[in-house]
Amino acid sequence: MPMSQGTILVADDEELIRRVLADALSELGYTVETADTGNRAWICLQKRTFDLALVDIRMPERSGLDLLSQVQTEQIETPLIIMTGQTTLANAVEAMKRGAFDYLTKPFDLDEVRALVARALEVRRLTATQHPRLLTAVQGRNEQIIGRS
Repeated sequence: MPMSQGTILVADDEELIRRVLADALSELGYTVETADTGNRAWICLQKRTFDLALVDIRMPERSGLDLLSQVQTEQIETPLIIMTGQTTLANAVEAMKRGAFDYLTKPFDLDEVRALVARALEVRRLTATQHPRLLTAVQGRNEQIIGRS
């Protein structure tokens, strides 16, 4: 069996959406876990580290935006992509303000989902490998800037 490409949480109250996304992402080699409510998604995010989470904006018990805020507050490293059936710009802006990696509007094209997931995971990989190296390089310098204006 091939090695997993990463772990993804899919949280949506619609069973069909969860199943379609889980099947499509599993076919690409990702390990996928699903949640049908915001509270269940929160429990999953607390118990396990995910490489990415796709979260519906409207779910029972806890909205995707509330979940996004909690992830930021608790400094959970999982990037979230917010899914919404409402194509209002306000939802997208609010999701991005709260720290979402990106957003998807329903109905979505599976090729678009695959591309967005690949991009999010690549950014996460680059951030994880570059951040410690850059931090070490910056901490090792003790230079002063001297200028005249």
